[in-house]
Amino acid sequence: MAIPKNITREHILLAISKIDKEDVPPKRNARKWAVHYKSKKYPCKLLISWANIYANQEDLDPNPNVFQLTMAREYLQNCGFEVVSV
Repeated sequence: MAIPKNITREHILLAISKIDKEDVPPKRNARKWAVHYKSKKYPCKLLISWANIYANQEDLDPNPNVFQLTMAREYLQNCGFEVVSV
């Protein structure tokens, strides 16, 4: 499976706002790569998972069989976000 193509930068910004309000859930921290946005770092896979809530009304399963970190990193970069190593 792939990342749904209808996830936009705006959906990702909503996911960032959700993380700012609720914090990163246990076991969902960034291990290798994170989006650096306004002096904070956000886990790539969590951003995609939660952006999917706004785009498609469900949390996207972070299981590697659904989508991989490299896919998330590339998608976020294509949306104009800075992705940095953790």
